Amino acid sequence: MKRVLKLPAVAFIAIGFTIGGGVFVFTGIVFKITGPALPIAYALALIPVFISMLPIAMLGSAIPTTGANYKYPSRMVSPGIAFVGIWVYGVASFVGQIPLYALGCAKYVQVYFPDLSVPMVALGILTFIFMINLLGVKLAAQIQGIFVIILLAALIYYSASGLVAVDPQNFSNMFAKGLPNLFLGTALLTFTYVGANGIIELGGEIINPGKVIPRAFFISFPIILVVYVLVAIATVGAVPAQILVDSKEPLISVGRLTVGKAGLFFFVTGGAILALITTLNALFIVGTKSLLMIVADRLLPGWLGRLHPRFGTPHILLTTIWIFSVAGIVSGFSLETLASYATLGVLIIFIPIQIASIRLPKLYPDRYRRSGFKLKGFWLWFCPVVGVLMVVFFSFIILYDLKSPLKVGSFLVFIISGWAYFVLRKRYLRSTGFKLENLNKNESTWDT
Repeated sequence: MKRVLKLPAVAFIAIGFTIGGGVFVFTGIVFKITGPALPIAYALALIPVFISMLPIAMLGSAIPTTGANYKYPSRMVSPGIAFVGIWVYGVASFVGQIPLYALGCAKYVQVYFPDLSVPMVALGILTFIFMINLLGVKLAAQIQGIFVIILLAALIYYSASGLVAVDPQNFSNMFAKGLPNLFLGTALLTFTYVGANGIIELGGEIINPGKVIPRAFFISFPIILVVYVLVAIATVGAVPAQILVDSKEPLISVGRLTVGKAGLFFFVTGGAILALITTLNALFIVGTKSLLMIVADRLLPGWLGRLHPRFGTPHILLTTIWIFSVAGIVSGFSLETLASYATLGVLIIFIPIQIASIRLPKLYPDRYRRSGFKLKGFWLWFCPVVGVLMVVFFSFIILYDLKSPLKVGSFLVFIISGWAYFVLRKRYLRSTGFKLENLNKNESTWDT
């Protein structure tokens, strides 16, 4: 992989990945739980996510590598767990999460053009992003930067317009819903901060990644925090509470009252639509990286990992993602369920990554010692523990939301199928003289 990404591009990818449709969905849901304390809940929600990202920043600084979400747990914890996590995330994300975001984006476009077919618009958006990424990660990152700037401008414009119209009375009895509700709302809003960890997937394409990766974390999170809190203050303060309680799209309802018709067009286009597009683009940017490393470890056929001779992009894997995503759009499946499976797949990987950060000083002492950013002593243990507890909470919420035993059982089938494939493939590789257990003994496998 060519190192072409600098700090601004990596920070834009992190911001675009994080600010997605969640801020539009969760703001209304959590307001019903916390009431006027919503801005405080947004501020508090950053804390556990940021703490859990510090071990990831340390790994990215000490051992930057392509496909880190697979490579860290595969080398430091378990190749099987790492593979199954990517297996579940990959299949569910490509068939569920990406199509769901594309269809959601198309529905916002339909606000302006009611006669357009939502699936056709979604296919057009999906294909546009696919083509951009096919032409190279540098171009995709540049377009991501432009889109993120417009996205931030739209959210700041919405916030500024709402702040002008703020009625202080709307913040009276801020804690009327009680502290337990505030903490519940805070826990739910942690979802809106997750995503920036995707940048560790790009370690092999970042210039000076040991410094850039932790710096990108420290740049992106404060920006996201300020934007979220301003959006929350504007949303709560600009209109009576009942409007937010009754609205399916509270930010759009507030925008109709505060920014005018032209401003609403800018906010919906630059905010809602680009929030989803930047997340989709980031998913394509990072979506092939762990798969490439799985191919390099021979767990998938080598031809899948071929790079385009001109653009240097994994065109076969990108095309595979596009085909699966097209199938998801036209299938009529319950994409929300598949999106939940994709999130659970990420969580399967997140825990062994936290464990890997604890093992880093022992397994790779020289790299840990030379790392530009490292955790020591109490923090080396505390931060990963916070990350694990957060993941356990996330998993409980998602599994509870699935409700149906059939849906939960289907997720278990996802896991079992991935593990069965891994066991069979591992047995085959062993018969050829290749042992996966030896990968963590070969430091050259990091230099990819």
